[in-house]
Amino acid sequence: MQVLRIKDVSRPNGPFARSTINKAIAEGRLTARKVGGATVILADDWRRYVEGTPITSNRRQSA
Repeated sequence: MQVLRIKDVSRPNGPFARSTINKAIAEGRLTARKVGGATVILADDWRRYVEGTPITSNRRQSA
């Protein structure tokens, strides 16, 4: 089981703003857990959250 901290998936290390992640947690769209003072996200929960986001219509086409 892989455990991620918010700083692992938020900028500058990851593609998402910390506020976006915190909002998803507050709205119940992303499951997070508290371990001591740290907020952690299971990698499987993170994968499900990202996979559930909309697909953009401006995807590049393969040559």
